[in-house]
Amino acid sequence: MNSTTAPASTASLFEQQHEQLDAQLHAHLLDVIGGDFEAALQRLQLWRTALARHIDIENTLLLPHIPEGARWAERVYRVEHDRIALLADEYLDRVRAAARCRPQPQDGRERREAILALVDSAHALRHVLEHHHEREHTALAHELPLDIQLAAWSGSGPDAPESSPD
Repeated sequence: MNSTTAPASTASLFEQQHEQLDAQLHAHLLDVIGGDFEAALQRLQLWRTALARHIDIENTLLLPHIPEGARWAERVYRVEHDRIALLADEYLDRVRAAARCRPQPQDGRERREAILALVDSAHALRHVLEHHHEREHTALAHELPLDIQLAAWSGSGPDAPESSPD
């Protein structure tokens, strides 16, 4: 390792960011499981805003610094970010539709079917996120200079103040 690359322990900077995003998505899914579609929508909107901020930080402040010979090219991460954003928006549309459905399903089976449909529709998004985060933890976090990572992530966590959700 040379002086411009981050030591292995800095993987925790990416892990911390991803854990915060994952916790927000998890809380949203608990609302879905509980059948509280309005609360689920609110949490998902907050998560989507945090995800957009996270992707923007990576795209603008981190990815341009990927060194020559890195395990994966900048393009790989950008394509994955685009895919994640698309899946997140599609899922947000489904949750929005469920929250705005009037009247809300009251029948036990109908409500469970609506819940299952949302859980199923979140699966692809969660799968892509998991693999993308793993790629960043195993490669990107170790290949980027520590000072650049610290500058990018300082005060920028998913819980940092930002504009209101859509």
